Amino acid sequence: MTGDRAVPTRIVPRDPVTAFGIGNVAVSGPATVRAEQRVGADLVDHRGRIDLPALAVLFDHLGGLPFIASDPQRSPCVQARLAISMQGHVDVGDLVTGEAELLVRDEMFGTTRVDIVTSTGRICCSGTARNVGVGRTVSGNPGGGRGVDAPPPVGDAADQRPMPPVIEPGLDGRAIVEQIAAGTRPAGHLTELLNGRIDTVDHPLGVGVRFTVETEPWMGNLFGTMHGGVIAAVVAQGCALAGQANAAAGRDYQLADLAISFLRSPAVQGTDVVVDVTPVKVGRRIASFEATMHAHDGMLLSRGAADVHYR
Repeated sequence: MTGDRAVPTRIVPRDPVTAFGIGNVAVSGPATVRAEQRVGADLVDHRGRIDLPALAVLFDHLGGLPFIASDPQRSPCVQARLAISMQGHVDVGDLVTGEAELLVRDEMFGTTRVDIVTSTGRICCSGTARNVGVGRTVSGNPGGGRGVDAPPPVGDAADQRPMPPVIEPGLDGRAIVEQIAAGTRPAGHLTELLNGRIDTVDHPLGVGVRFTVETEPWMGNLFGTMHGGVIAAVVAQGCALAGQANAAAGRDYQLADLAISFLRSPAVQGTDVVVDVTPVKVGRRIASFEATMHAHDGMLLSRGAADVHYR
């Protein structure tokens, strides 16, 4: 798609859980929590696909809840690190189910395993979250609230949004990303949801990208700073677009693995966060990237490493 500038159809949500179609959050054991997510058309990328960034909020949200649920005082926690792996394709509109189990816990730290399966029972995403207890207080129950007893949306207006146009097979990945940057190709509903914009950056080992997001209050967590799942989704989307930018013409790709460390959580009151993704190695089947997220004032917020698989 070239020529006229693409017109975004972005809808501003009220919080990360509802933005990503998450509901039916429930404690199902002493240290196990389940939740569902409707991965609707509002979470597709520029290809019309559901990829790892669309599952990052569910993964992070589930990753912390068993740690909280296992504490009689329901003390809050944050994630220090996520390790997420995609295990295959997820259909647009599917209802996926995530289950998180606390594997190890002491007074300060924990490790939680997260598995997400499709409606057919096939695992599509798995990994671990490193939990850290925090001394900050929040109003209400940090383990309750968002998504509890609320079913994921079904057949809402977001599912009626038009899908992105088919990508011409003769275009290489850099040309596709540069069209997105120029506004002549839709960025995809997920990038619009994240209020993101993309630019390519020349690098000796391949094509790097800069993914810039204007923060908004809906992206916040219970502490009033950016939800860890939104941070992961932003970094993952930058890495996915870097994978696209390095794809040969006609090659398909998937963001297969993301490891991300949370160093600080940014404010969500309209300032930018910037994700710089640089190639480490770009091969025929796998491309590896490093990513950093900085605040508008240059403060380092997170670091990530990602692998993209080509087919």
